[in-house]
Amino acid sequence: MTTEELIALCERAVVPVSEWRNRDTARSQERIGTAWALLKAGCEWVASSDPRTDDDTIWVEIRFPGFNAWEYGRDDRDNWEDELFYIPTAARLDASAGGDWY
Repeated sequence: MTTEELIALCERAVVPVSEWRNRDTARSQERIGTAWALLKAGCEWVASSDPRTDDDTIWVEIRFPGFNAWEYGRDDRDNWEDELFYIPTAARLDASAGGDWY
């Protein structure tokens, strides 16, 4: 999986509010937007091994300079943040046919 492929999946995963069908969809949409922005900005990412990617979900850890990096040293990677994100697979998005995949 490439960064560009993950970005494309994030873009496909944005669902019109009229299609939302779950009380947690708003949060999943926020997280997809955050993952998209960080990936688009060129942040580093790695596939997560816990939890593992399956047929429905790609789990990635995205690393970026957050608050601590700016306060305590941006160049010191120990100050960077790692966040876990889930991105729906192409198969999951295809199955939802443009509707709520969450």
